[in-house]
Amino acid sequence: MKPLSPEISCTLVFFALLLATPVAEAESTAQLLAVLQAQVAELQRRLAILEGSASQRAARPGDMVKAEGAASRPVNALLPRPPPQSGTSSKAEEPANEDLSRALERALVREGGLVLPRGVVELEPRFRYQHRSTHRLELVAVAGQPQVAQVDRRLDAAQLSVGLRVGLPWASQLELFLPYASNRQRTVAMGSFSAVESAAGFGNAEIGLTKQLFADPGGFGLLASLRWVGQAAANPDSELGPGSSFSSAQGGLLFVTRRDPVVYFGALSHSLNRGRRIAGAMVDPGNTTGLRAGALVALSPDTSLRLGLEFSRTADARLDSAVVAGSGKVQGEFSTGFSFVLTPRVLLGVEAGMGLTPDSPDFRVGLSLPVRF
Repeated sequence: MKPLSPEISCTLVFFALLLATPVAEAESTAQLLAVLQAQVAELQRRLAILEGSASQRAARPGDMVKAEGAASRPVNALLPRPPPQSGTSSKAEEPANEDLSRALERALVREGGLVLPRGVVELEPRFRYQHRSTHRLELVAVAGQPQVAQVDRRLDAAQLSVGLRVGLPWASQLELFLPYASNRQRTVAMGSFSAVESAAGFGNAEIGLTKQLFADPGGFGLLASLRWVGQAAANPDSELGPGSSFSSAQGGLLFVTRRDPVVYFGALSHSLNRGRRIAGAMVDPGNTTGLRAGALVALSPDTSLRLGLEFSRTADARLDSAVVAGSGKVQGEFSTGFSFVLTPRVLLGVEAGMGLTPDSPDFRVGLSLPVRF
């Protein structure tokens, strides 16, 4: 309660003493006034002592505290927040490592530049469509007569696949990949003769192992991978086969360096394509060396952008140890895409690529939906 002012106090004391003191006991009015002034002075001294002690009391929570040279803030704002109780968090469905739920890290895992934590599983359904057209002179048979004519081929290939990634101990990761492809090719020769072919089936199944060799807190990383690709089609000369008719073993190294908000990556790989006997002849498809590089940019915690270049060179094939001249090919592609975090466990990937060499598809588009468990 707020203390009474000195004026009010003096008035109350005056009337109290006036009523309590008999007039006969006062020798004169001057003596009475002197007594009253002394008592008022004593009361004022005691009130000053009480007000000073009240101002020195500790401030209670919620009181306003003023720091010298700073604006006043509630005491509650300065108190540390208590840690959340287990089992009461509203984000219980988020992954244990929040950093790995960001779009940049999720895209880096898909790129092969980061492995999943131990025990984490990621399932990735993926759809990809690509188109390739060629225009060249070929030897064709028209009405039973061989002729050299301009041949136009248009190939449309759609692939639906499922990938699985599993985080293993010792900073490693197991990967499985199973595709199903449907191809359709239209051939036009001499402006009139045409044929339409189609084929569908399972493509080349893959199994791989990725190991984090080095991870620098400054942002540099080195990963190694081994991959085995199974055999798919029976005819190596068929462009419509759902996959390659040769199995292969691939090894690669991938370098990663982080310069927030950008992650740069580069990879070098080499595939040993295994030859096999077809129609009594030994066919060796030639080995393939690949190089790819690019960057991942964090546009926000939930969105990332990817830019990349990829080149590969396949050596000339051999037929019974004889080199088939001109059978080698060089493929190049520029690709870009976005990754969007839909939920803490679901990522949406959108990508597109454009061929840079005659042996590459003209363009491709794709969608993926990695789900983490």
